[in-house]
Amino acid sequence: MKRTLTVMLTVLLTLALVFTLAACGGNKTATEAQTEATVAATEAAPAATEAAAQTSSISPDDTVFTHDGVSVVLNDEAEPIIGALGDPVNTSSQLSCHGGEGDDKTYEYNGFSVGTYPKDGVDRILEVVISGEGIPTAKGIQVGDPLSKVTEAYGDGYRTVGMYYAYEAGDGKSLQFFIENDTVKEIDYYYDV
Repeated sequence: MKRTLTVMLTVLLTLALVFTLAACGGNKTATEAQTEATVAATEAAPAATEAAAQTSSISPDDTVFTHDGVSVVLNDEAEPIIGALGDPVNTSSQLSCHGGEGDDKTYEYNGFSVGTYPKDGVDRILEVVISGEGIPTAKGIQVGDPLSKVTEAYGDGYRTVGMYYAYEAGDGKSLQFFIENDTVKEIDYYYDV
């Protein structure tokens, strides 16, 4: 009985280690597996992109976040944008999960945050997450609005991912609304690296 328990714990710990290494910054085998999955997804992407384009009801302009006259464009170089937004309330970083060498960074401001990822030695805009009220999208949607206002402004061309209503604009850019109890709780501008 004791030996069985020891073997089971060893197997569980080994599996936990494998999954940990396969996550962000994992070993070469995990990276190779991720690359193979990316290649397979890329080969299937033309049909998926075409289908998304047929149902998309937003334009690339809808994925541009503007705050105090500063436009935050997904996948653009981050340094001038972060500089224009001013001093963040808080910053954090972690080893990149997006294939670049360096750190993913998060700059927190009042009511929203800006995430970056490294690519070819340059930090680029990965996402903007609005979590506070009073910060509207270009079409006037903000945290606290009902789902009906979202679909009125952006249409029915969304796909649901869990509790997110995602509107795709193409080129990996999307605008996503986290909906709970038919109310917008968070708004995400996201670039799919």
